[in-house]
Amino acid sequence: MDQRYVSGLTVVLVVVGVAAFAFTSLWPPQMLASDSGQAYPAGAGPDHINFSALEVHGMNVSHTPQTHWDSYAIVHTEPPDRRLVEGDYYINSTTGEILADRWHNATVYRNGTTYAVIQRADGIPNEHQREQLQSDSAYVYDNTTDAYYRYDPRYGQIAPTNIGRHTEMLKAYTWTAINRTTHHSVPVITYRLSGERDTATTLSPPLNGTLQLGVQDGIIYAFDITLDGDGREYRYTYDVRPETFPDHRWVDTAREVASENATESTARRHSSRSVTSRSSGQ
Repeated sequence: MDQRYVSGLTVVLVVVGVAAFAFTSLWPPQMLASDSGQAYPAGAGPDHINFSALEVHGMNVSHTPQTHWDSYAIVHTEPPDRRLVEGDYYINSTTGEILADRWHNATVYRNGTTYAVIQRADGIPNEHQREQLQSDSAYVYDNTTDAYYRYDPRYGQIAPTNIGRHTEMLKAYTWTAINRTTHHSVPVITYRLSGERDTATTLSPPLNGTLQLGVQDGIIYAFDITLDGDGREYRYTYDVRPETFPDHRWVDTAREVASENATESTARRHSSRSVTSRSSGQ
């Protein structure tokens, strides 16, 4: 064999070997499409995300992250004058309990069929809303804690109103994968905002943005996007992360206040019936 050919072949093999080593070092084998088909979750690719396809495999941010953390938070920020959805969420992976922060310093508790709300009086923005609470028979005011409570142990199986809605705005834009990393130990693919979809008509033009998509479950674990609002920048952020489940002893207070109110209401009805009966007998 020609010596020049042998030398050339040796160089080529060395280069290929080095390239292969570098590639597998950067991208672990379990993430490569050629090895396991799990480079991207179903519905996603290097230059696209089909958000609808991500949602059809039973994965949901209200329960899927429970496999990663004992408890976690879904934290969302948005411009005060451009609110799309309300509240942060905290989920207890062991019990399934959910706490949600609402506007005006209110908190909602959900656990199975139990539903409770505390509206702290100092957060009520105006007298009109205060009057609405006072006239709503589902709420009871407690003078000791200066708060309105609602407690219903048989509310029914309800879905958290806004969980899952935070990421709806991302569907209006196109995305390109730029790297792989971890988000609080969860393997994710980072995407950069690359443009607008032809159907995007309701949101402002994008300035920049990134999101992190779970490699194994297709869950959006974080995003940071800034939109152009006629010369003014509007920034939205989202983060699903491990977090201690907040103290919620107020739920016990809500149950006690509701029970006392129900007892008093029953006593008043009985008293009213007794008075009516005596009046009828005269």
